[in-house]
Amino acid sequence: MSDDEYENTSNTSKTSKKGDEAFAKAKSGIKQSELNEQLKEYIGEWRNQRAKEEEELKRLKDKQAKRKEIRAEQDKKLAAEKKQEEDRIKKEAADKKAAEEEMKKAEMLEAEIKRQEMMAAQKEKGGSKGSAPALDARKEMSKT
Repeated sequence: MSDDEYENTSNTSKTSKKGDEAFAKAKSGIKQSELNEQLKEYIGEWRNQRAKEEEELKRLKDKQAKRKEIRAEQDKKLAAEKKQEEDRIKKEAADKKAAEEEMKKAEMLEAEIKRQEMMAAQKEKGGSKGSAPALDARKEMSKT
């Protein structure tokens, strides 16, 4: 037998070759199913990780919104206190001004009373003295 013939009549028959091909296909199918299974596991892990990240992001956004709300309340409170302080200062200034005007009015009233008392006293001393300077002024004007 030649070498070529020996190779042709090797230990494997045609049915055996078909079995080997089926085995290879099954083996590749197993590899494919293993890869599919690994891919499914990977996708599942990715989804879980993504869900955790989404939850963390939501928690952080809620926390940020809460901080923003608290800051807005604080700003509102601070603005109200500032307005209240400004109103208090304006009221104090208005009260001070009113008190000063009242004092000025009282002083003017007192001065008016003193002036009237002095006029009354002059009239009692000598009524003609008060009109005499006016006559002198008329004489002076007629001279010119």
